[in-house]
Amino acid sequence: MGKKIIRRLLVVSVLMVFVSACLSGFLQTSFGKVEIIDFKLPTENGQWLSGQIFKPEQSNAEHKVPLVITEHGYLNNKHMQNLNAIELSRRGIAVMTFDAYYHGKSSSSSEPVMKAVAANGEGMIPLVEFAYKSLDYIDNDMIGVMGHSMGGMSAWLTLMHYGSQYYAAIEEAKKPDSEGAETITDSEKEYANSLNKVAAGLPVGNIRLSSEKVFSQIHANMGIIYGQYDEGNYDLSQGNGDLSNNADEALVAVNSIFTKAEQHSGFNVAKYYGDAENQTLRVVYNPKQTHEWAHFSKKTVAYTVDFFSQAFEISPQIKNTNQIWIWKELVSFIGLLGIFLLIFPASYYLLEIPFFKHLKLAKKQSSSIANALQTEKSTKKTRVFWISWSLNWIFSAVGVIVALNLDKVIFKSTSNFMSVKWFTQPITNYILIWAMFSSLIGAALFVCKYKLEKRNNAELSLEQLGLKIGLSKAGKTLILALCIYGIFFGIVYAAEYLFNADFKFWILGVFTFNSDKLLVWMNYLPFFFIFYLINALLINILSFSNITSEKANMIVAGLGNVLGIMLINGIQYAVLFTTGNTFWQETRLYPMVLLPFIFLLFAAAIISRSLYKLTGNVWLGAMVNTLIITMIGVANTATLAL
Repeated sequence: MGKKIIRRLLVVSVLMVFVSACLSGFLQTSFGKVEIIDFKLPTENGQWLSGQIFKPEQSNAEHKVPLVITEHGYLNNKHMQNLNAIELSRRGIAVMTFDAYYHGKSSSSSEPVMKAVAANGEGMIPLVEFAYKSLDYIDNDMIGVMGHSMGGMSAWLTLMHYGSQYYAAIEEAKKPDSEGAETITDSEKEYANSLNKVAAGLPVGNIRLSSEKVFSQIHANMGIIYGQYDEGNYDLSQGNGDLSNNADEALVAVNSIFTKAEQHSGFNVAKYYGDAENQTLRVVYNPKQTHEWAHFSKKTVAYTVDFFSQAFEISPQIKNTNQIWIWKELVSFIGLLGIFLLIFPASYYLLEIPFFKHLKLAKKQSSSIANALQTEKSTKKTRVFWISWSLNWIFSAVGVIVALNLDKVIFKSTSNFMSVKWFTQPITNYILIWAMFSSLIGAALFVCKYKLEKRNNAELSLEQLGLKIGLSKAGKTLILALCIYGIFFGIVYAAEYLFNADFKFWILGVFTFNSDKLLVWMNYLPFFFIFYLINALLINILSFSNITSEKANMIVAGLGNVLGIMLINGIQYAVLFTTGNTFWQETRLYPMVLLPFIFLLFAAAIISRSLYKLTGNVWLGAMVNTLIITMIGVANTATLAL
């Protein structure tokens, strides 16, 4: 690649990042009409919660606005709720998004993760208390909660927490020795209402708690959004996610506002029942979408806007179909592409610095490698390439299944939601098992290919292949990789600090992190380095095919990295969309969390190939991929640290 093209690539990638950050920031704030306030709230036992408040510009102590506190699902962070925050806040409803305990920039909890959900809604209950007592621009009679998946469970439990206090106060007011004897007085009613600090709740992707017992503890307007193709629908009352056939979970929600004599034998999806003023509003939505698609659904956002508008009895001037979050996602994705695209020109110009210059592939070295590999590209060699390429991704798919079974054996504590000191991330542990299995297969394939080539070229050495590296070069290569890593995440931090922008698309995102994640990251680095090194060997060395275009070679290398994951998810969702249930049910989470790696591993192949062309060895690409992609994963999942 010529210097002129590299210069253009640098300019284009920087422009992509800058324009993305600017537009993303403008869209998140509804072009300046919403203020985004970062907070770090100390809670009990030295814990803290990190999050953001989306504050409409018109809100103040004289003009109070409703508030919705929203929580992400397990293994995610607050940014996954940005679509709801953007759309509600631009309609005059303040929104508080936050990292649940054990996630993002919030601390761990004094209880294991699932007990923390039951104890305090993973931080949702402390935030309700904080908002109720400390935010003078919030109307305390219009506080709502919502959340996705685990966040949905937190919403259920928060509603039960406050509803139970309300009903306990009502029961006390009915006692003969109470203020009004067996008649509830206005002051007793007012006191009970003051204990019930949540007026509305909207669990998304979580309907299992819907029961008569649960609703007997809730005194609030309630909506439920549950996808018909939710991957976890197999254990619902009807065995699937279609609620329109009067599924028990949905019918219970509607009938919770009626007496036994008035209860319905059926209900209509998306129809409102009850009365918002009396906190008896009920609605159940059942869109045809998967669990994770709730993060990218205009329909779900429209339902969310409709529900809280009805629950708070407000009439926004903006229609529910007028949504800008999708544009924010698109421009964020442009920035995401930009920071990955920047890796190559940044590496090229860093290699021009005298300290790193001797790491660059010299013409003499390039000629030596070319001569070493100057063997006839026979039909046999092409066949070997395609067989090894196919075996690599096929065994990658097998590795996903192997990891499903080994995870609960090797990492028993984290797979059971228990906190540990080392290897604290359940999903990173699972991916680690998959990566090690893939590395074993990859190493075996490379050794076989090397032995086959040695038969025809006895003088072929590791040095000629660009594998041999001295201690000095290895040290400088690592420093160079750290510089690239620093530029990559430095841009991410700058975008967040200057523009309140992030780089994400759907469930894939590159985010900032607290310093505690560095130790977690270092736990995993040696293992993922083995994976990316062997991956680089397969992509760059002894890969003889009849493909002459380098661009086509990169695409083939990228597909080889991701076809295994695509196959597993293809099976999972083909079965789901044809039968209504997933193929892997109890372990449904594992294929789902691999979806972002379709992008990341495709990008890893291109990075590995590009940096090999610059340096003539596999080491820089392997190091860069290890540092950057491992941190992307570590910064965007649950950390069950003691």
